[in-house]
Amino acid sequence: MFRGLAEPELPERMLLLPGSFNPVHEGHEEMGKEAAKMLGRPCNHVLLELCVTNADKGVIDVESMHRRIEKAVHRGNQVLASGAMLFQQKAEMFPGSIFVVGFDTYRRILDAKYYAPAGCFDGSSPVQQREWTLNALRHLHSCGVQFVVAGRMDSGDFKTIVTHPILDLPQDLASMFRELPDFRNDISSTALRQRSLDTAPVL
Repeated sequence: MFRGLAEPELPERMLLLPGSFNPVHEGHEEMGKEAAKMLGRPCNHVLLELCVTNADKGVIDVESMHRRIEKAVHRGNQVLASGAMLFQQKAEMFPGSIFVVGFDTYRRILDAKYYAPAGCFDGSSPVQQREWTLNALRHLHSCGVQFVVAGRMDSGDFKTIVTHPILDLPQDLASMFRELPDFRNDISSTALRQRSLDTAPVL
């Protein structure tokens, strides 16, 4: 059974690990546990936030949402489904929260295309794009959210916020992001889906 909340309140000291979880896998779970360990919190204080609406992938249908939640819960995870598409919305919905994300998500958080006014990104200058991003980050900062960022393989390199910083940020904004050190798990949901297709019997 699923319970809907008009104004959700997170259990105290919970971490949020957002994703589409198609499917959820041990990489997600280990990342959450390592982040909790780093912050001195119990390993079971991680909540998977299933993002029903995604800026790049569209909307998850109800049947798929239920299936992903059931699989995640069956593996012993706690799950929250939300319609917050961008981190600005997540920050407003869950002020003061700590989000656990991978490097690919960190890169999207700093991508101006998600913050540009409609129809204004194409042809905009790097200066304007930076200002859009900084304004968005200032809003996140005002909501009191923080990010723990795990490294990830990308284009043949293992990238972290230390080895591959995306933007030179003012100190107050840079302080929102913390590296999850000594963690690496190269499993990806995309690879698992492809493997499932490759091994599916031909009828």
